[in-house]
Amino acid sequence: MLKILLSAFTCLALFGSTVLGYDCPEPNGRFAAPEQCDAYVECHDKIGEEKLCPDGLLFHQRTHTTGDCTYAPLSVCKERTRLQPANGTDECPRQFGFYSLGDPANCGVYHNCAHGIATLTKCPEGLAFNIDTYQCDWPDTVKECNAEAFLGFTCPAVSRTEDIDDNEEEMRFYPHPDNCKRYFVCVNDRPRLYSCGRNLAFNPDTKLCDFYTNIPGCSAGFKFNRN
Repeated sequence: MLKILLSAFTCLALFGSTVLGYDCPEPNGRFAAPEQCDAYVECHDKIGEEKLCPDGLLFHQRTHTTGDCTYAPLSVCKERTRLQPANGTDECPRQFGFYSLGDPANCGVYHNCAHGIATLTKCPEGLAFNIDTYQCDWPDTVKECNAEAFLGFTCPAVSRTEDIDDNEEEMRFYPHPDNCKRYFVCVNDRPRLYSCGRNLAFNPDTKLCDFYTNIPGCSAGFKFNRN
């Protein structure tokens, strides 16, 4: 979806522009504005015209003479920190962009805003939206997400019998309490949700995905038979 949106906005600019006394580096091309990250100068025969990206998108200089308006994580602003005033709506801080809902326990959904209209979008099961990367990541790596509340699972406390290298991830495996296809992996005491493939279920003895018929209490519907 992100690639489709990016291609749609490659040539977009806000309505209205201002002619500058700008010294164009080349007779023709698009060049990042010196101070503003969502503005650029379009040069035709050494005449520069200032333009703004759609609200929420930033100008990214791709080559010496080309650039386009794109999403924040895909742009390089460096010292160009100034932005146009926000023109948002109730659900969209700016006209374009991806925005979290601000709920640490519901971080698997986010708003995809286009022209100020928000579309509620879901990450794949078990993943959380990362506002820093515009990607769906493991919830324990998303600073705004409460992984335990989001997944409904807290890693059991264990006694440490040996020192763990600071650079080594400690991983522990636990079956899902209700669904034998799913299981949790605790990475440094933070949970991540996994799921086995078709016709497979998690085997707590081998800590591998196995045929569900080999898992005691696991039914064909991948529910534990508690009777």
